[in-house]
Amino acid sequence: MDDKDATQGGETQTPSTADPNGTGGTETDRASPPASQSALKARPVAKAIVKKPGARTGGARIQPAKVVAKAIPVKKAVAKARPVAKAIVKAAPKKVPVPQQSAPEQPGAAPAVPEPASAPATAPTEKSARPPQPVAQVVARPEADPQLLMRRALRAHGEGKLDEASDLYGRILSIDPEFAPAWINLGVLLRRIGKLNSAVTCLKRGIALKPNDGPAWSNLGNALRAVNRLDDAIAAQRRALDLSSDVARIHYNYGLTVRDKGDLTEAGNAIRRASLLGYDAPELPWDQSLTQLLSGNLAQGFQTYESRWKLPEIKRLHTNAPDWDGAPLDGKTLLVWAEQGMGDTLQFCRYVIDSSDGIAGAGGKIVLEVQAPLARILQRSPEFSKVTVIPRGTRLPKFDFQVPLLSLPRLLGTTLDSIPDHCPYILPPPDAEKPAGLHPERMKVGLCWAGKPSHKNDRNRSVSLEECATLFDLPKTDFVSLQKGPAVQDIANLSLGPLLRDLGSGFRDFADTAAAIRALDLVITVDTSVAHLAGAMARPVWVLLPYAPDWRWMLHRDDSPWYPSMTLFRQTSPGDWSEVFSRVRHALIRKLRMANR
Repeated sequence: MDDKDATQGGETQTPSTADPNGTGGTETDRASPPASQSALKARPVAKAIVKKPGARTGGARIQPAKVVAKAIPVKKAVAKARPVAKAIVKAAPKKVPVPQQSAPEQPGAAPAVPEPASAPATAPTEKSARPPQPVAQVVARPEADPQLLMRRALRAHGEGKLDEASDLYGRILSIDPEFAPAWINLGVLLRRIGKLNSAVTCLKRGIALKPNDGPAWSNLGNALRAVNRLDDAIAAQRRALDLSSDVARIHYNYGLTVRDKGDLTEAGNAIRRASLLGYDAPELPWDQSLTQLLSGNLAQGFQTYESRWKLPEIKRLHTNAPDWDGAPLDGKTLLVWAEQGMGDTLQFCRYVIDSSDGIAGAGGKIVLEVQAPLARILQRSPEFSKVTVIPRGTRLPKFDFQVPLLSLPRLLGTTLDSIPDHCPYILPPPDAEKPAGLHPERMKVGLCWAGKPSHKNDRNRSVSLEECATLFDLPKTDFVSLQKGPAVQDIANLSLGPLLRDLGSGFRDFADTAAAIRALDLVITVDTSVAHLAGAMARPVWVLLPYAPDWRWMLHRDDSPWYPSMTLFRQTSPGDWSEVFSRVRHALIRKLRMANR
């Protein structure tokens, strides 16, 4: 399966790279032209290593070959052969020719090459008595055989040696530009490494050569989905289903594509059909859970969400203690441990402290293990005063039970109407320093435009700072950056320093970020941990969402049941941030007018 992030579903590539044909079907063989006397006239035979003739046998047969090699002339007594690949050649004695019959080709073999005709045998004379002339037997070199190269490419592809596989696919196509499986598997590889437009082009080249290959159409649909061409992607997946309706993986890929388009009912039906057809990969129940959560069916979604432990990239920790099943603790100690991103920890740590809908009333001691950058702010927040907050990597106290943080909503029976939404539940330390130089009479807006680059969906959820810059001409407004990581360099690269003050690069942890947010009038951010922090602090925050959002933001609403102070600005068409920023600009102008009344 594709590498997947713990908060984002992915699709399975078809065909499997273990398939020697690369597309789930058998490649159409290209017949070689038949030999004729006129065609055989005065043709060279491949340069060869010739051994002395042994016992007389039947006329040797030239094996398949494709690449023309340096040739040397042969005596007139032997008809000239067509050009054949540079090869290791063994000699066979001349004999009266035997009628040729083509043997059926094995899968992966090169097309048959007609054998050169031999001269008729005659009785030797004094002049003609000489050793029999050899007939060439050619063994094709692997570097000239697309089928052999394809096997090597698939082996490298399957082992994750993508540079080697890419080079081999390229060599195949330089020999035979019409070798459809190489185009298709190269497209799958390019999509995997993020070269999405090239992936689409290669897949289209392969499909042009094999237009009735259903799995290839599904791969094209996956690549089109990755570049946000959802209508084209759905059309490709439907074409794949027309051609290969019995292939379970295609139903699965179709389900993910229509889910991105917002048709959750059709998505659920397609994923269910994939399961009925035998698709039992661990990502299927995981994507079922994401579809249920996206629809707002939290009770069923969090039940199915436990399937995440079957994904190879998600590992359970602290398995030396029994799982907590939600029963009263009776004075025992429960370890709750953060399992995914820091945004997930900020969102779900509310369950640790809530006495009515959380576990604070379970009658025991709670130890919360979190990522180190979150430890200080949670330790200093009043709501966590009865919780022992431990940064990950620090020695833990003894505990009797353990539970992953994102299993708490299931254990506590969370529904859309019972989300613990009492905010704020996180506050900056009282002694945290307020950023200096902020003007009280001007509106102060914090910006965060990029998430963690390693996030599976970061290409869709992050925006360019140039898009944000369309807001910077608004009067009586100061913009400050809350951004951390490599994207901070965008400020200097675009010469925006005078318009966007950099605060984020000086933050040591989330306690510093929270202190800055407390001093601002508004935070505008993409879907990243800053959005969760501002929401948990009950600060006004506008979150910019891609067309196909993460499950927690659901669909068709501009508010969040998780954070009452949050407003959502969604893309209205895939990949179009310009329209989003146009709406943000108008909303910000309205906010400025109200503030100046």
